[in-house]
Amino acid sequence: MNKNSILIVDDEESIREVVGEYLSSLNYKVFFAEKLKDIKKINNVDIVLLDAKLPDANGIDSIKEVKDRFKQSEIIIITAFEKDAKSAVKALKNGAFDYLVKPFKFEELSAIIEKALDKVDLKKENERLKDKIEIINSGFHGMIGLNSEMRSIYAKIEKVAQTNLSVLIEGESGTGKELCANAIHTLSGKKGKFITINCAAIPNHLLESELFGYEKGAFSGAVNTKKGLFEEADKGSVFLDEIGDMPLELQSKLLRFLENMEIKRLGDNVSRKVEVRIISATNKNLEQLVEKNLFREDLYYRLNGFVIKLPALRFRKEDIPILVKHFLNKIGKENNKRYTLKSEALKALLSYDYPGNIRELKNILQHSALMSDGTIACENLPDVLQSQSSHKRYAKPANNLSLGKKVEEYEKEIIVDALKRAHNSKTKAAEILGITFRSIRYKIAKYKIEI
Repeated sequence: MNKNSILIVDDEESIREVVGEYLSSLNYKVFFAEKLKDIKKINNVDIVLLDAKLPDANGIDSIKEVKDRFKQSEIIIITAFEKDAKSAVKALKNGAFDYLVKPFKFEELSAIIEKALDKVDLKKENERLKDKIEIINSGFHGMIGLNSEMRSIYAKIEKVAQTNLSVLIEGESGTGKELCANAIHTLSGKKGKFITINCAAIPNHLLESELFGYEKGAFSGAVNTKKGLFEEADKGSVFLDEIGDMPLELQSKLLRFLENMEIKRLGDNVSRKVEVRIISATNKNLEQLVEKNLFREDLYYRLNGFVIKLPALRFRKEDIPILVKHFLNKIGKENNKRYTLKSEALKALLSYDYPGNIRELKNILQHSALMSDGTIACENLPDVLQSQSSHKRYAKPANNLSLGKKVEEYEKEIIVDALKRAHNSKTKAAEILGITFRSIRYKIAKYKIEI
């Protein structure tokens, strides 16, 4: 199904209705505006059909304004006047893609739109490539990954960071939950600290004093007054890792704190108001814990104001080459040495399922780098990978390929596999991969994939 969007800016109702109905029949998402000022109510369109003469503006003179509003769109000028060279040149000079005179044939309009969309898709692809380079080089606030699910997570982080919602991050151990929490805090712009506490790593009798603090003499060993983490993080964020391991008694106190944002240090009767963003994480199913009465239901609904689910590494293996490059660069800087990876070793890394996720991949690479002379081969990998039997067939890149070329070979095989699963339907394969139809068409041509 076509997901491209088109905005018709025309003061003639009949034009908006007839052209809009035709474009809708082609499965375009169509928006309408009668005046130039009305475009402020609309976001993110691919094509703008802009009338040359509007009640409140000259369309040709307003092309730059429209392009500033819709950064990646292409503009097609439509006019009721005879096409003359002077107007056409001005429209194109101002940034229009093309110029149509009413009445125009639908076939002509459709052909121009298709050509314009090819240009839009090329711009989007270039933007994606820039994003890829940025993520490959430095990651998204430390999070590394380019697959569609990770991109969706980055978008969610950016949106929720601007709110005060409590965030619950779900995911297996080693998937990067703390990095995700740190990204939320960083993008929130909060001036306070980002403080982390692992609810499973601190004994239950100490966890309360760590969170809420204590007064001198509150208990044996309390020789000084100490602020709790909530108080330390005032105007900032507290990350409660492994929240599912918090004891029930402390859960009720946490719930009271979330309801009024007031803390009382142990041994003190004074309530102190704080302003803290709560980000929690778990590798357990909290809903199941609620059913077993091991986790408070009211607290669960307080914590999951916004949920982010991080995928296990085995479900996004296309990101492994990028992660490998990132970690080898980091290990190389630490050891003042350059590390490379043989294609057979990359194949072994791709065939493994990583029960410990990204953390395990990092440990594997640290081990392998230590055991190598700088070029990591299969014999340098841990025993678990050397004995691992591959359940999937991966294309074997030539030994002299760079990592970028190896990634392209792997991407090609993923596309071929998606096409097989989709019975050679480009549209279905694009849906499987989470990319647009034009993107898969471009990649099929790029990699010269025969269907």
